[in-house]
Amino acid sequence: MRLFASTAIAIALLTVARANASPPSPAPTRIQNQRGAIISVEPLNVMELADLQRISADFPGGITVQGGARLFRIVYWTVLKGRSTRASGLFATPLPTTPAKGILLFLHGTNATRALAPSQPGRVDGNEETAVFAGNGFIVALPDYLGLGVSRVPHPYLIVQPQIDATVDLLRAIWQAEPSLRARSSIDLFMMGFSEGGQVVAGVHRALERQPLAGYRLRGSVGIAGPYDLRDTSLPKAVENNCRLCVGYLTWATYAYAAYYGHPLREALRPRYVGVVPGLFDGSHTAEEIGAALPDDPAAMFQPDFLRAMRTGRGNWFTQALARNETYAWTPVAPFRLYFGDRDTDVPPAAAGMFFDYAHARGGNISLHSLSGADHQASSAMAYAPTLAWFNALAEQR
Repeated sequence: MRLFASTAIAIALLTVARANASPPSPAPTRIQNQRGAIISVEPLNVMELADLQRISADFPGGITVQGGARLFRIVYWTVLKGRSTRASGLFATPLPTTPAKGILLFLHGTNATRALAPSQPGRVDGNEETAVFAGNGFIVALPDYLGLGVSRVPHPYLIVQPQIDATVDLLRAIWQAEPSLRARSSIDLFMMGFSEGGQVVAGVHRALERQPLAGYRLRGSVGIAGPYDLRDTSLPKAVENNCRLCVGYLTWATYAYAAYYGHPLREALRPRYVGVVPGLFDGSHTAEEIGAALPDDPAAMFQPDFLRAMRTGRGNWFTQALARNETYAWTPVAPFRLYFGDRDTDVPPAAAGMFFDYAHARGGNISLHSLSGADHQASSAMAYAPTLAWFNALAEQR
């Protein structure tokens, strides 16, 4: 959960040539505000093979890039609590324009700043996935998440259903936007999620197996350092630590859950922070600005009874809502790989272990992979090369 990711990542992005091609021609949609209907498609830039190879060289595993890619911002309609709302995302098509191996859907880690979302110029996520996967023949798609990119609603942080909805609607929009997809009856779908995105990718995989999406064949998913069980493993671990990062995770989750489920913040936060927190998490503040406004000690932020309920698991509206947003208690049919760093202190490795134990005991198609010596961020980098090799192998098994 990358709440305090350095903005230096965004500053270090490569300068690339502006795309001179027109955006893809979207298929007509009959109903305004229909889920997945396209609002706009904007060409962003072209990244040449040499650019993508330089990015891929930063990952362990010797990833070789085969071609360049063209990047687009797509704005589309989705739904939040039953109401239409705008969302945005990034998608990249491989160059040269040969038939794609499939679509790689990447669900990114925690990001509190709207301007750093994948479809925005200062993106933190998107170039790396374009390099590794679009550079090797996959169409790449990254939702910005609701509340980020063009969206102005509160980000439903760690609330799985609106994230599923926006992600599935992005796939619907890309199907309309990309002519090479409309010429096919279906395409293979591969999914990968890191941290917060690990929770989301598990939820999307589960949703697509229960209700498949027309045009897409789900082939396999990878979850990296995901908080699949929020109530019993992930957030209680954060409560135990006196650190600003942990307080940040807890505070954002509390604010998001209070806004989404209709509970007053005063039930959770101490009075001095009730009026401060909504402004901190409005998508306009950097991680550094948010961190500077928060205490190190959870006891200084939260009401004693609320904090006690988190520590003990005693039922209150928040812990009950955390339980409703688990993404571990199911059995994958298409293969699901779980990666975790054995030195991760942001999301405990026990979260992946709980998911694996539950699904494996019930015959789920799941495997567990420990990344030796990896902390939270390193676990993401170390998973790209094996994920690319696995998705390539699955794509060859058509």
